[in-house]
Order: sequence, then structure tokens, then C-alpha cells
Amino acid sequence: MISEDFKIDFEDKRIFYNPSGSGSKYKAVELYSYLQDVFDNAENMKYDIPIRAESKIKFFLINGWTIDKESMEHLKEGTLDTVSGS
Repeated sequence: MISEDFKIDFEDKRIFYNPSGSGSKYKAVELYSYLQDVFDNAENMKYDIPIRAESKIKFFLINGWTIDKESMEHLKEGTLDTVSGS
């Protein structure tokens, strides 16, 4: 389950793969949907939204959010890039 495999550090604006996760790979759009759901919760609306979709398969981390290379290895079928200065 993506909510158990990917974790969000709201204070450091970091998204990372749980070291004790399932090892599953997820479509980039699945991570996008998961993050949108998390940030739609009232208690999380005070934080900057971390992701933007450019198409159905191309996504960008925005507002200073990051993801490490090891976590990226758990994504498939799409791209996730960072946007500088946003």
C-alpha cells in the first residue's frame, strides 16, 4: 500500500520510501494521487502542495519539496522531476 511505503516529512519537505516498505513499485500517477489526497486533508492544508502534474505521466515536485534517488527507484511509468526556485 502506497501510504505505508512512501512517507512524508512535512517539516523538511521531503518525500521518501519507507526502508521497511513492501519493495513495490508504483506508477508516478499513483504517487501524485496519494500526495493530493494527503494534502487535501484539513490538517495538512497549512503545508505547501508538493506536486504538480504536467500530463498523465509527467509530474514535478514544487515548493521546495524533494525526493531522494533511492525513493525514485520505487516509481515506474512516468517521470517525476523537481522544479528549481518554486
